[in-house]
Amino acid sequence: MASSHRFLNSLMLIATLSFGSPIIAEEDCTEKKQTVFQELGLKDSKSKPQLLDCSWIRDAFTMLNSPRIPISAWEYEGGFRLTTKAASDNAKATLDFSLGIFSLSASKKSIFVASHPQFGGIGEILIPPIVASKDIEDFEVGTSVLQDFQSINNTPRVSTGIAGYFRITGIKQIDDALMVNYINWYDANGTETDTSIMIWQANNLASSKMYGPYQLEGAAHAAGWLSEIPLELQALFEATHITGSQSNASIASRLSIGPTAFAFNPRKNVVYGPSGSVETEALLDFSMRQPLYDYSVYKLQPDYRSLSLNSDGRNKMWTLSSGASFGFIVPGTRTYLTLGKSAGHESGIGYKIKQSNGHQCGGPCPFDADDYYSYYWAWDIADLLRVKLNLALPHSLQPYEHGKFPLPSSFKGLAIGGGDYDEEQRKLYISLTKGDTFGKYARPPLFLTYKLKATTKNAESK
Repeated sequence: MASSHRFLNSLMLIATLSFGSPIIAEEDCTEKKQTVFQELGLKDSKSKPQLLDCSWIRDAFTMLNSPRIPISAWEYEGGFRLTTKAASDNAKATLDFSLGIFSLSASKKSIFVASHPQFGGIGEILIPPIVASKDIEDFEVGTSVLQDFQSINNTPRVSTGIAGYFRITGIKQIDDALMVNYINWYDANGTETDTSIMIWQANNLASSKMYGPYQLEGAAHAAGWLSEIPLELQALFEATHITGSQSNASIASRLSIGPTAFAFNPRKNVVYGPSGSVETEALLDFSMRQPLYDYSVYKLQPDYRSLSLNSDGRNKMWTLSSGASFGFIVPGTRTYLTLGKSAGHESGIGYKIKQSNGHQCGGPCPFDADDYYSYYWAWDIADLLRVKLNLALPHSLQPYEHGKFPLPSSFKGLAIGGGDYDEEQRKLYISLTKGDTFGKYARPPLFLTYKLKATTKNAESK
């Protein structure tokens, strides 16, 4: 009898060493579940079967115990410039007046970048050494064009579905393919639904097959930047990527009045899927009827017109001249950081006015010409998860921190036009629209980089 007991004990030991203790694992999951349910405001899991899964609970618990990072966690590193030399007979197949929409390549050694808007093309340029300076004259100029600019509009290779006012708004390499978002930037009727194409071979822009158009659910609210959801969060959101809004479009009635986040699966529905509708899930989204505004300043939703013009001088969140151009979940944190531009938070916004410096505006602009800046809005991922779980609405969220993005003073007054993040190097790349100048008619974007400092609970924004 004693030997049989020893045999059973040995089997239990082997099972525990091989698979872990099922009792301890269950207790561990139960404790974490209580914390997750309490923080997210969940009451039961009857209508949400995934909440019974221990792996989901552990992922949520890990996210909730990650820090929300303040903007001060980003440390300026330096920057670089890129050539404006035309890559073909078309004078606009160049970076001149590019808005700065770009994406790192898979190697992180080059970027795919949008051309002059009137050419509507994409090229690939090698990133030169980043120089630690705040003086543009010290920056290296990247002249190694790996792939010449190729137009994706008005070409027999693919249909974008947009005849005029075409503008590229987002680029992302996914496996060997390149997904490209775009809009009709002056869609007066607000009826345009075509948003995307897919280039099958990112390393062969000149002759690769192209597919499209695709229609992202969310239309202009979703047809902007593209960023990857960190692997550890993909199961929570049942998606691999986020597609967001854009900062250079007209007709506010068809745009989000605030940064957005639409979760989706581009491999399934774009890269390896047929052209057509692409399912997305709105985690963050606004409109003229439900705009982004500061709940701590306005107890009741203010009139949209007065809010957008900052008529009372109290709106520090989002005006008619605001726009988000890039957003991403910072890996290892519970921060969704959106970057872009804003204006008029001090002087207010006017329409087709003469500014303080005598400049006549063609549209909305701040009364004070200096009241214009790069801006950021930082969001808690836990809030996005609450929207995913139907515990909150996409327009009900508030950023936990927002304000002027900390550009070096030498780049004051420039707007962030695009961005991307290198997780391995903890490096944020941003472009500043028309931030460089090689001459009177050469105004390409300027590129800067920021390093993420160590993220700990102690560094968390309160």
